[in-house]
Amino acid sequence: MERIQLRKQLIKCCVFAISQLVIVSGTFILKSEKAEAAGNNLAISIANDYVNIRNKPSLNGKVKGRLYRGSAVYITRTYKNGWALIKSGNFRGYIKKEFLATGTKARQLARKYGVKYITVKKNVGALNVREKTSKKAKIITSIGSGESFYVRKLCGKSWVRISVDGEQGYVARNYVNLRVKYKHPVSIAQVKAEEKKQETTTKKDTTTTKNSTTTTKNSTTKKDSTTTTKDSTTLSEETDNTNDTAKKKVTGSQIANYAKKFLGNPYKYGGTSLTNGADCSGFTQSIYKEFGYDIPRTSLEQSAYGTKVSASSIKQGDLVFYQSGKTVGHVALYIGDGEVIHASNEKDGIKISKMNYRTPYCIRRIV
Repeated sequence: MERIQLRKQLIKCCVFAISQLVIVSGTFILKSEKAEAAGNNLAISIANDYVNIRNKPSLNGKVKGRLYRGSAVYITRTYKNGWALIKSGNFRGYIKKEFLATGTKARQLARKYGVKYITVKKNVGALNVREKTSKKAKIITSIGSGESFYVRKLCGKSWVRISVDGEQGYVARNYVNLRVKYKHPVSIAQVKAEEKKQETTTKKDTTTTKNSTTTTKNSTTKKDSTTTTKDSTTLSEETDNTNDTAKKKVTGSQIANYAKKFLGNPYKYGGTSLTNGADCSGFTQSIYKEFGYDIPRTSLEQSAYGTKVSASSIKQGDLVFYQSGKTVGHVALYIGDGEVIHASNEKDGIKISKMNYRTPYCIRRIV
């Protein structure tokens, strides 16, 4: 009888021990609790700037990344010591719950921080973007699948006003998928890479300023700069010959690879700076200027420059033009594999897209 009682007590102890199962993390022993609707529990960062993401639920944990204010993650597990296990794609880590909004508040903030966009449905070919909410309205341009376009306004149940490379127009809602995207966690490797990039840019700007000052100080006097007409002509001819030789050595792949160095840099209407901001034609003009080519400033002017080529014979470095209404309104640079790089809009800056994200109007070859 006593043995039976002891056995029952032993079983109860085992059940209790299992129910109080703990997770050992470093020097901390924490009881875990599954999050409600694990994998679907949306959380939005409410940190003033950012909150660190760690590799274990403790301030002693190594920092893996940052979650900036307004960024979204999913909570998969919570802990009684106030931490949460979060995920975003393949990224996982731990954050203090006090820096995350969940439930109703998260859904409210999602509307504030979430960015609506559309993609063209796969079974649709080229979708017309129109000036007004009518199928009889003038066509501005045509867009294809595989690219996202920002939503400016939902116009009833039938139309959506979108932005295409800074221009606005309307598409029929039944031909598109409506999506929402958020900012996501940033790894420490990304943070360090961005800091290094900014540091390099600052150094370059400082060096340029110093060189400019030195050039001004060391400017030659009028007497020193005076040369005979014959000498000036000779120097000019030598310079032209040098430039022509350099141009002959340039390849489209070199131009494409150089352009990709500025991926993610800002868009600025009327700008020509590859680092501080350029618009579409300012970007292509500055890229070619680096290789000694002085091409026109606007996309319309550039569309008449160089040699016209077909889409079937396109090569890296070629310029691809797109219409806005009846005239050329955008230009991109072909980088191979059916893709182009271009200064698109203020949100995306310089980005890579499929060449047919819009219907190309013409292609011009410079080199």
